[in-house]
Formats: sequence, C-alpha cells, structure tokens
Amino acid sequence: METEVIDIERLKIFAPFQALTDTQLEYIAINAQIISVGAGQTVIDLNSNSQDKYLLLEGTLKLRAFDDSESIIDADSVRARNPVAQLRPSRYQVITRTLCQILVLQDDFLNTAIEQSEVSSSINLNETLLDDEHEEDRILYELILELQQGNFVLPSLPSVATKIRETVADENSGADDIARVIMADPSIAAKIIKASNSALYQRRKKAEDCKTAVVSLGTKVTVQLVTSFALKELFNTSNPMLEKRMKKLWEHSIEIAAISYVLAKVTPGFDSEHAMLAGLIHDIGNIAILNKATDHPLIMDSEEHLDKVIHKMHAQVGSSILRRWDFSEDFISVTDETENWMYDENEKPNIIDIVNMAHLHSYIGSSQQRDVPIIDQTPAFHKLALGKLTPKLSIKVLEKAHEKIAEIKSLLHL
Repeated sequence: METEVIDIERLKIFAPFQALTDTQLEYIAINAQIISVGAGQTVIDLNSNSQDKYLLLEGTLKLRAFDDSESIIDADSVRARNPVAQLRPSRYQVITRTLCQILVLQDDFLNTAIEQSEVSSSINLNETLLDDEHEEDRILYELILELQQGNFVLPSLPSVATKIRETVADENSGADDIARVIMADPSIAAKIIKASNSALYQRRKKAEDCKTAVVSLGTKVTVQLVTSFALKELFNTSNPMLEKRMKKLWEHSIEIAAISYVLAKVTPGFDSEHAMLAGLIHDIGNIAILNKATDHPLIMDSEEHLDKVIHKMHAQVGSSILRRWDFSEDFISVTDETENWMYDENEKPNIIDIVNMAHLHSYIGSSQQRDVPIIDQTPAFHKLALGKLTPKLSIKVLEKAHEKIAEIKSLLHL
C-alpha cells in the first residue's frame, strides 16, 4: 500500500473538512495517510472497533451489512463525502470493488491537526463527522448486537405452561396431577373444559371438571392446548403505545393457528394441536421486539421504522425465545422460515409448509394478497393434501371448515 499527499482543494469537498481553514487543511494534507487498495480487499471488518475513519477518494466500495444486504459507494457520489461506515462497532464489512484510493484519518487525528496548526477553532469535530446512515438503522444494529450478546430481554414461557410440561415429564404423574396444575389457573382450566366439550373433539361424555377433560383429551393434546392458551398473556400490555399493535398481532396469530389446525386435519401425518401451536408462535419474536422498541421513540413513532425492525429481527428473536423455552426444532424452524413462500427443503410436507399455506389462505381477499405468490405456485401447496385439488377447490375445503376455524378462534379468544 502506497502513501500519497492530497491537494487541499480536494479535501474541501468532504464534510468533515468544510469548516476548516486552509492552514488546518495543509497540515492534514501533509500528515494524513492515503492508501491504495486493490479490488476485492477488506478495508473495514464487520463489528470493527477501530477509531480510524475512512474517506473514499477514488474507486468503488461495497458495504455488506450484518443482515447480508449490500450497498455501493462510488467516489463521485454524495455519500462519499462522509466517512464510510463510521459507527462503532462497524455495522458493515467494507470491501473494495475496484482499485481504490482512501484517505485514512487515524484516531483523534483532526483534533491533533488543529492543535498543531496553532489555529483556534470552535468546531466540535466529532459533530462534523456525522454518518449519513439512518438513525433507525443504527438502532436496529444495536438491537441485533444486544441479541447476539445475550443482552436482549426475552419473554419467559408462562408459568402454567412450564409447570404442565414439568408435570408430564414426571413418570409418576397422572391425570390428577395434570389437572391440579391446570386448575391453578382458572382461565386455562375453563378453556380446557370448553375444548373437551367442543365439536372439535366430539367426545361422547361431557366433561364437568378439569380432570375429566384431561382424561378425555389425553395428555399430549392437553399439553399442547394449555401451552397455546397460556401464550395469550404474553400479548397483554398496559402500554398504550403497544396495545393496538399487540392486539393486531394476537388476532393475526389466532387466524394462522386456526387455519393451520384445519390444514393439519386434512393432511395425513400431522397433529392438529401441534400445528395450531406452531401457527400461534410463528411471530412470537414480535412480542419481544415491540416491548424493546418502547425504549426507542424514533422507532415507536413510525410504523415504517417499526415494521423494518420487525422484518429484520423477528426470525432471529423468535428462534432465540423458543430455544430458551426448550421448544422442539420444528417449532424453531417455523419462526425462521415463516413467509418464505418458496421454502422446499423436503419432499414430504412439514409444519413450515402448513403455517406458510395458512398465511396464504389468510391473505385471500385482502390487500396483502397482491404481495404474495398465487397459492398453487408454491411448493407447499403441492406437498400438502390440498395440492391434489385445484386452488379453488382447496379454498372451498377451508370454507367448509369455517365453523371449525371459528370455534378454534373462539377458544383462543377466551
């Protein structure tokens, strides 16, 4: 790498230098480091904490973000007038696309330049070195970094769901023990009894108490239902800024859960309650993101900014929550692959296909339908039982099941 000296007139186009005097610029021109870097080399590493700042003089740079999105900076662009990726830790890996000339400002170099040139200045150089990247991107980066470092606050699984799992895992436990745990939460107990007596399960004998309902439903179904019912409390909030958003999220989760249940019923090899729970937790990461966003007014005050953060983070946060709750990998994969319409990992359908197909059916007749593929153009459609039908007939199958969907939504709404 070869060092050079730059003419002060060239320095004046860069934002950090525009308020400086010629004397100060002359010192910078003589003492600053200019490097030539060949194409394909890394200039700044992702998460770098180096305090050096880089100004692009010639050539083109590629910035690769933490989420693998990329952007380009040309030397003659407006964006190149500011230091490249200056926030620390760096949110980008900066790579040369062509041969580049780069001016390197080492830590505190500009303040030293002013002192050495013996010219007073009222300028706060840290204020002049402003990055042109959006504030919401900086917040998004900080949130993802918190998550990666284990500092992001994740919700706990409601206690009744935790206790029911622990009880079932005990080989010595029976229906009495399971019912006792459920009855500690009257709301959940009422839902279990109602579920047992509903048309969904078509039991001959009406359950009058929780134990009878547990016996009627069976241990596996009971655990799935208790977990599903218990999740409702995570969507409750006393924060007026979140109330509308949480309610909308809960309604959406119920819709996907109900359709997933019905799709699993008509597809051999699937457990309906398992599919319902998968539909209910597919956006579980959004809860933690919404709660965290209240710490950042810039995010909360803009639907666009909030949607951007949710879009970028929901899968990673969701999978982190489910791992903390010790959920199985198929549930975790649902949070990772939700709305990946072209998902096609296996020849046989799995729970991801069920939940994604539930989404597509939920969008029928809404404005969102314009933004998603036609149902029969997705791999999931052809792998599921509905794929043996035409799209119109598959929709009719769900229309006929509207009573079941309504009943499931009613149970989850209690």
